[in-house]
Amino acid sequence: MFAIAFAVVLCLLVSVEAKFPDDPKPCKYGDGECIMKLCNTLFSENSAEGDPGLNLMQLDPLKVDRMVISQGESSSPVGITLTFTDNLLYGIKDQRIVKVKGFGRDLTAKHEVKIVAKTFSLVGPYNIQGKVLILPISGTGQSNMTMVNVRAIVSFSGKPLVKNGETYLDVTDLTITMKPESSHYHFSNLFNGDKALGDNMNVFLNENSEAIYKETAKAIDRSFGKLYLGVVKGVFSKLPYAKFFADES
Repeated sequence: MFAIAFAVVLCLLVSVEAKFPDDPKPCKYGDGECIMKLCNTLFSENSAEGDPGLNLMQLDPLKVDRMVISQGESSSPVGITLTFTDNLLYGIKDQRIVKVKGFGRDLTAKHEVKIVAKTFSLVGPYNIQGKVLILPISGTGQSNMTMVNVRAIVSFSGKPLVKNGETYLDVTDLTITMKPESSHYHFSNLFNGDKALGDNMNVFLNENSEAIYKETAKAIDRSFGKLYLGVVKGVFSKLPYAKFFADES
């Protein structure tokens, strides 16, 4: 999900800050195969606990402070404002990058990362207001939104930014497109705790999950993209762009 792009650029940062012989080393410009292997190794071996020695934060679960999904198109049968706060995202340790494009010398070129993941689960407090397939929905409580067998494409681009004589990548655009095989939802305390209404709504949501996700996919992708554009932008602002890659001189 949104953590994909952040995790990839974090891999590059980790390799730059390697201090020991066995630490991962930077890849060459545009070496997608090297970047893919580096990140997949870090996902599987270090994501659950993190690694302070490599400056690798815990990625699974990943803390999501706040995210708002707003779907309000008048022509859509789904119109909701769904807010997640202090959530945890599970599943990054089992995701795998299958293709990497970009990361060459041209700072204006597009970078693209393709991912497959068994599951992504966003778990924690929520608030929802609106309608789902015409039925009204409201509630505040705990939620679990899970996507299964996800294929995702992350694309981002930017422009050169010169600071103190060094050239940085200023990331200006980031998009995420996710296609899960299926999705599952559970929201506790719907309708002010009315158990019968809440249970029926959760059954309804999951019986119609394919249609619901189809209606909300663009809003979900847009929300995740906006949320982590700033994070990816921040990672690339730490070092000049050239320092993320192996010295080829």
